[in-house]
Amino acid sequence: MKKILLILALSFLNINVQAAYQVEIIIFEHLFHDAEGEVSHVGLKIPDLSNTVQLSSDTIGHDAAFRLLPSSMYKLGGVYSELRSSREYKPILHLAWQQPQLTQSRSKYVHIRKADGIAQQDESDDALVKLDGVIRIRSSQFLHADVDLFYFINELSESFISANAGTLDSSQIQAEFVELNETRRMKLNELHYFDHPVFGMLVRVSRLSPEQ
Repeated sequence: MKKILLILALSFLNINVQAAYQVEIIIFEHLFHDAEGEVSHVGLKIPDLSNTVQLSSDTIGHDAAFRLLPSSMYKLGGVYSELRSSREYKPILHLAWQQPQLTQSRSKYVHIRKADGIAQQDESDDALVKLDGVIRIRSSQFLHADVDLFYFINELSESFISANAGTLDSSQIQAEFVELNETRRMKLNELHYFDHPVFGMLVRVSRLSPEQ
C-alpha cells in the first residue's frame, strides 16, 4: 500500500514539474500598411500594467516562474529569417519565455516592450518606445491567449516621459498608436497569427520538459 501511495505521489510531482510552457512570439510591421482609420491618440495611461510580470533572464528580484529563454531555445528561427528577408515585413521583436501553466484566476499578464533598435532587457532612458503592451497565456479546459499591444507610430522618449509625467497632464503628452486587442483559443505546438493592418504577431506555445 505504501509503495502504491509513493508511486502516486511521485506521479503527481512529475505532473507539476512538467506543467510549464514555452511561449515564443515574433512581432512584425507590415511595410506597406494602410493605417487610415486605425490610428488613435493617447496620453500616458496605457498600457495597464497592473498584475503584470516583467520578463528577465535573471531570476533575482523577478518572478522566477517567468523568465526569458535564450535564443538557442527558439523554435521559430526559420520564420524570423523569412520575415527579415521579405520586402513586405519588418520584424520588430523576437523573444521566448518560460511560464507555469495557470488557470485564468491565477494567470498573469506578461509585459512586452520594445524600444526602437534596442532589445527589451537592454533599454535606456533615452530609448524611443516602439511597442508596449501585455500578453497573457492561461489554461483551464482549453488554452487561451489574451493580447493587448500598442504599436507607436510617433514614439515618445523615455527620458521625456520621466521628466514631464509629474508636471504635464496626460492629454498634453500624446503619441499616435494602433492597438491589437484580441483573445483567442489556442492549441499547443501550433503557430497562431494575430493580424492587424499595421503590424502582426506570431505566437507558439509548447510544453517545457523538466530538463529545460
